[in-house]
Amino acid sequence: MIIEGTILEKETGLTASFDGVEQPYVRCVIARLDAPEVHAEARIIGVTDIPVPVGGRVKLEVLRTITDRRAGVVRFDCRLIE
Repeated sequence: MIIEGTILEKETGLTASFDGVEQPYVRCVIARLDAPEVHAEARIIGVTDIPVPVGGRVKLEVLRTITDRRAGVVRFDCRLIE
């Protein structure tokens, strides 16, 4: 699955365990191009920052989808394509 959109929020320099390995990631909230009212929360794995600023356009490949039923949130672990 591909997510394209505009970055609304960006938090850099984070780390977490992905598949048992500690890795850097960037947390972003993205307004999707196909439905701007829909905001996707994405973790871009393997990087400490991305060259796209808040307000810039990004294209991500979804590697895994995480559903937090209690919080009512769906998060995506992604890889930066553009």
